[in-house]
Amino acid sequence: MRVGPVGVLVRPRAGVAGLVVAVALLGVAGVAVFSGSLDIAPARVLAALAGDGTRVETLVVVDRRLARTLAAVLVGFALGCAGALTQSITRNPIASPDILGVTTGAGFFAVLLITHPALLPGGSAMLAAAAITGGLVTTGGILALSWRAGFDGLRLILVGISVNAIGMAGVSWLLLRTDIDQAAVAMRWLTGSLSGARMPDVLLLAPFVLAAGLACAYLARDLAALRLGRSVAPALGTAPGRTEALALLVAVVLASGATAVAGPVAFAAFVAPQAAMRLFGTAGPPPLAGGLTGALLILAADLTAQRLPAELPVGVVTAVVGAPFLLYLLHRHRRRTSV
Repeated sequence: MRVGPVGVLVRPRAGVAGLVVAVALLGVAGVAVFSGSLDIAPARVLAALAGDGTRVETLVVVDRRLARTLAAVLVGFALGCAGALTQSITRNPIASPDILGVTTGAGFFAVLLITHPALLPGGSAMLAAAAITGGLVTTGGILALSWRAGFDGLRLILVGISVNAIGMAGVSWLLLRTDIDQAAVAMRWLTGSLSGARMPDVLLLAPFVLAAGLACAYLARDLAALRLGRSVAPALGTAPGRTEALALLVAVVLASGATAVAGPVAFAAFVAPQAAMRLFGTAGPPPLAGGLTGALLILAADLTAQRLPAELPVGVVTAVVGAPFLLYLLHRHRRRTSV
């Protein structure tokens, strides 16, 4: 579609899919905010959201329901976007921050802070800083170990899986060395839970998500060129090394920030980009659409976890969905390569 000197490429399927996911996201968010274990009339929920509710209504609706809903949306967007970026630069559908070891590295530093709070006092802000630092340090180590005269996606995945195993061993060692109360807090956080999400967590993660969204819009053209191969991308005006480095940095910051708020939510960064690619009909994992799909996935999973007879962490629900999806992709890849 062209208006004067400005031309915009319009993809009807992507537009319809984006509208459907956005409407579904708003619908699930409405259910999460207007319903819960404590029965509050819709009119009183609206009053609490407008600032005219009682103290109890404000506490339940704004500080608990709304904060948890917004945290789920932001965490889901961050993980979906991060997964799409890592899958795009490695050109591998199973490459995601949790499989590459980035999430585990962020989790190790965060558990170190949880089990030794005297090291870095400062609450959720310091937990986020520790998680992001852990993700960056782990990513630097993975890149250093996998670099062999160039960047190779398969080698990066293999090294990432090894680093992931080492990080999990480190987390287990920290849990064994601490007292039972701190270990219980860390274990619930490691499962991936939004039960403790509050407005400070939302305000902490929101700037990262906004900045990442702008970065993904800036990288969209270069990522599309990179999917054609590192040898073809320069002919299209894209510098592969710069694009890969910037995309990986954005993915690490997003995954680490989401981990700081909700803990390592299993398979979300892996499932959301693949689901978005099939839903939006794109040639590769789309970062922004993957983020939107991830937001819907995490919010729906968290709402399901809350409505079960015994409330579960959201990471348990995403693992139940993600594990079969991973087996399906592996089976499909095996059939494709055996033909």
